[in-house]
Amino acid sequence: MAAPVIEKKRFFCREWAFAKLIHCLEQRPASKTCGALIVGGPGCGKTALCAELAWPSLAEEAKVQRSLNRRLLARHFCQARSEASLSPAQFVRSLVAQILQASADGIHLSSPTSPPASTVSSLPEAKETIAEAYADKLRTDPDIHAALQHDVLDRDPDDAFKKALLFPLLEVEPPPNCLFLLVDSIDEGQFINPPQTGTRDSRRDNENVSRTIAELLANHHHLFPQWLLLVCTARRQSRTISRMFTGFRKISIDDLRKGQVVRDVQQYILARLDEETALRQHISRDTAEMLNQLHIKSNGCFLYLEKVLDGVAENFIVLREVREIPGTLNGLYLWLCQRLFSRKQFAKVQPLLNVILAAKLPITQEILYKCVKTAHTTITIEDFNRRLHLLRRVISVSRAGALMLFHHSFAEWLLDVKHCTQKYLCSATEGHAMLAGYYTLRGQELTPDEICVLGQHLQRSLTNLTGNLCNLDTHTLQTLWMIGSRAAIEECYLDSPECLMWPRQDSKLLRLLIDSGAKPSEKVVEDDEPIKDHISSSQ
Repeated sequence: MAAPVIEKKRFFCREWAFAKLIHCLEQRPASKTCGALIVGGPGCGKTALCAELAWPSLAEEAKVQRSLNRRLLARHFCQARSEASLSPAQFVRSLVAQILQASADGIHLSSPTSPPASTVSSLPEAKETIAEAYADKLRTDPDIHAALQHDVLDRDPDDAFKKALLFPLLEVEPPPNCLFLLVDSIDEGQFINPPQTGTRDSRRDNENVSRTIAELLANHHHLFPQWLLLVCTARRQSRTISRMFTGFRKISIDDLRKGQVVRDVQQYILARLDEETALRQHISRDTAEMLNQLHIKSNGCFLYLEKVLDGVAENFIVLREVREIPGTLNGLYLWLCQRLFSRKQFAKVQPLLNVILAAKLPITQEILYKCVKTAHTTITIEDFNRRLHLLRRVISVSRAGALMLFHHSFAEWLLDVKHCTQKYLCSATEGHAMLAGYYTLRGQELTPDEICVLGQHLQRSLTNLTGNLCNLDTHTLQTLWMIGSRAAIEECYLDSPECLMWPRQDSKLLRLLIDSGAKPSEKVVEDDEPIKDHISSSQ
């Protein structure tokens, strides 16, 4: 399974925010609360700040970030385009793996993700000590091993979080300096993949079982050891998150009532001008006032500044046009699309956007072409490349070749008719249909993960089928489609480490996969009763 894509950009400013985090760490042993909540609107730089903490810059002025990084026990980035990153079970697995990686045994493992031998001696003492102590407990405590079994962890991430992580960390010798756990976009699962009625598995009819990473941490942060600080980020308007983490120290990074936030915006613009000749050549006595207007219109949103300044540097936007650009991120997106696409052009790129919006796995240019071709059979590779070229200002390409929209807030905008209007409205349902067609054509080659993804796309595309054309109910039609794909579904064991992409809380998907021939467990392959009980209790 491909990992979520975090593309680190050049980092500017935020020295005051790092200073506040250091203060929180120093106060942690005596503090009644165990965490800090970094908040701000879409595009204000929350993920960029977390990426700087996880992979600090090498510049001289980044000493504070590197110092904080040495106190980072583990990190997790929740991403809407990766359902695995929103899974509480995967979250626990990721934290355990990172802590073990920091131990001496983890470092010396022969693995592509291991640091080079030269970095062993530079590991921070506090983090290494905790990792070693935790690794010792993992080697000797059978309860930790039992809690980390795939079927156990998927069924009850709360119990696993406590038994496999929190309780062992409470028992180790406290380090001389406090460490912190970093979780970015903790609200992502709340509005991208909200819990649905009737989607809990057999264990989840209990309201005490966490359905999101936010719930998992909110339910158990009181058990964090006194030497561990929980640092999370969330959108400012996420009231549910604010209630979950009442008492956490709030750090707002886009509140323009604070002088340091205003200075961040000013320094960002000045730093871009200082570093980029292509941008600096547009500055004159007549256009200098436009930079002040841009500062005001951005309202503390770095993404707004970035898109406008990038457009100026690329000669796509003239600085004088700042007067015409609306003063909100949603308004900027509408202005950009009106500038980029005529109605006829947008109709040509819409199918590509639909697929990208619906994709569950990182999607390459080749896969995107094959998906679009399932619905637009006459499209040629030359025509496809021309359409993709039209999207060059709203699509980014990762180092691994994955195509994605430049920011998740733009993906949300394309699906919200209130902001994008009917002219630029896209359909994730049509994207799911094209992806289902692509996976179906590759049926015999599909991995267990991809079989689960096919099921997800079918459920999101084959819905509300009524009328005289089909007498079958939706579930039966989806099941027959899965079987007809000729995928090796009977060899798909849903508790296997190879099968990570299906959300364990989705009982409708569980039923579809099992009715199509998948096995819920490698341990149960002949006795039908456990399977039937599992399905019936999850509905």
